Amino acid sequence: MTDTLKYIRTGFYDNFKGYDTVLISVDINGLLEVENAFLKLSQGLPHFDFSTLKLLDTKYHVVIKAYNDTNNIGLKQIDKGKFEWRLAKGKWNQFREMVTVLYRNGTSGHQYLDTETGDIDLDSLQVVLSLNEYPLSFWAEHFDTCNS
Repeated sequence: MTDTLKYIRTGFYDNFKGYDTVLISVDINGLLEVENAFLKLSQGLPHFDFSTLKLLDTKYHVVIKAYNDTNNIGLKQIDKGKFEWRLAKGKWNQFREMVTVLYRNGTSGHQYLDTETGDIDLDSLQVVLSLNEYPLSFWAEHFDTCNS
């Protein structure tokens, strides 16, 4: 398992903060790696597999494949524990900027990377990117019941 001081954890939770949600939980090192993935997508990288993130926790994660698209479709579940995230380059850049704001404004917090930012399909899942808000104990308690 990834060292608890450097991590990215992803999971799907029904009715999390009122919506079906994919939670991406990171520390500062994980945040920088996610920011870099968003940067590459905003620069035209055709697709990115979040499973290739170096700091991804091998125990607590779901499969997320990101794609550059002509439309902002959002994040959709395609199978149990498997998701596709389809956005245009401009939206990937907007999300990269939102990630940057997280570490410039403090040591913890979260951003909603979904329909609340406008022009994404309303039936896409809520995506919460969280910096230092969900400890390993949260994942140990909740992950298996929601993602297995």
